[in-house]
Amino acid sequence: MAVEYPDIISEYIEATQRYESDGVQIVPSLEPAEIPVDGYAMLILLLQSAVNVPTEVAVKPEPPVLGRLRGTPLLEIGSPELRVRLEPAQVGALYVPVKVVSGAREGQYEIQLHVTTKVEGVAQRVRPPKKTGGFQDELLDDLVGLELGRVLGVHYVATPTRKISVPFAIARRAETPQEPPTSASKFESLWNIQDGTLQIKAQQEITERRIHIHEALAAEPLYAALFTEGHERCIRAGIQPRIGEAIALGKILTFAARRFLNNDAISDGLLVPIWETALRLGMVTDDPMWVVRKIGFGHLTRLAVALSFGLIAKALNTQPWGLEERRGLIQEISNRLDGGDSLPVELLYIPLLAASTVVAREISTAGENVRQSLELLKAAKLARAEVFADPELAQSSALVDRLLEAAIAHSAG
Repeated sequence: MAVEYPDIISEYIEATQRYESDGVQIVPSLEPAEIPVDGYAMLILLLQSAVNVPTEVAVKPEPPVLGRLRGTPLLEIGSPELRVRLEPAQVGALYVPVKVVSGAREGQYEIQLHVTTKVEGVAQRVRPPKKTGGFQDELLDDLVGLELGRVLGVHYVATPTRKISVPFAIARRAETPQEPPTSASKFESLWNIQDGTLQIKAQQEITERRIHIHEALAAEPLYAALFTEGHERCIRAGIQPRIGEAIALGKILTFAARRFLNNDAISDGLLVPIWETALRLGMVTDDPMWVVRKIGFGHLTRLAVALSFGLIAKALNTQPWGLEERRGLIQEISNRLDGGDSLPVELLYIPLLAASTVVAREISTAGENVRQSLELLKAAKLARAEVFADPELAQSSALVDRLLEAAIAHSAG
């Protein structure tokens, strides 16, 4: 391939296995995957063009039927055929509302999707049918929404096909009727070549200035900048951080940044999305510390929250949170801190400040008394007793206490 564009599908769903129809990669899903009788769901088709010419994708859904030979379809689907035109290399999502009919029986079923793709002109590939290797980190078991897959690449295999089966289940009728979808089928563009051009420009600038950028983001000045920035962001989000909390937040943000900066092979995972944002906003990027601190805080916080879940899981030898909950918290915490929206203080502790205890010794400044820093965090949490008195936070509070005590004990040795 003369040009290879990034894999965008991996930013929206984990899809190491996907389908391909004549140059268009497809990942289908039904949300929710269990639908009550008379209930609604959304059939979602992620479509990623792997060629450099326009394509037209036609999808004919074939729902399961009740009975044999021309039985009653168990799903109502708005259109008998769905058509989408993709520009060269474009990525998008097709949303199709479906409804389970009244006479459906509970059980496991499949929707069959018959796919045909028309390629306009002579096509050349701009995305491979499979990708080997790709980014991996023992602390990150999920990359969705982190902007790492599209920058660093992930492993996947696309299987050629023109028929795709989407499994789902029909459950008994819900006690409260569901509201019908607010719209009919729609297509949403997620990425186009212009987005790719911006990523290429960001990567080129970082490559040309890599030594300068890395020197400017040395560990101790980076910690000092992120300590200050984290403190300011907390205040904007309605939290007046105590000194122990500010130290802990600075440490976990620095840990996240340095985890990428310490390895040239993956440092673009931190830097490229930040530089893309700066270029999109027309911002000057002469001062790397300012760019990371002011433009990149949201991206850095997303990485820090995701890594925090991994640090806690490794320390406890179990993952206390489910995948969807973690994905939601990664976006919520980073968006609130970055945008200045109100953030409940318990979402600062879980997972960011809790995870900071695990790296307290690894991320420390010259002359710092690590035990004292941890004791300050312990005192700060005790001062939040009213917040953590909520019975719903009992497990989270106990988790933070357990990690804190272990870190304090370790700091003495």
